[in-house]
Amino acid sequence: MPYPELSDFHPKGDTTKAYGLWNEERGASNRAVIIIDKEGVVRFRETYVPGILPDPNAILEVVQGLN
Repeated sequence: MPYPELSDFHPKGDTTKAYGLWNEERGASNRAVIIIDKEGVVRFRETYVPGILPDPNAILEVVQGLN
């Protein structure tokens, strides 16, 4: 992939806690897509419940608008 992805493996939960996505009850993060531009500005943020998939067209539109 031509862009970095983030996995919140260790220390467990630190990144998702910083983005307000940590689910203390489950001991895991909520599912989410976050797009951050080169300046560090969050341009897209959406959380998803199990069984609901992200809309790839909405995500692609945001990514294409970053250029």
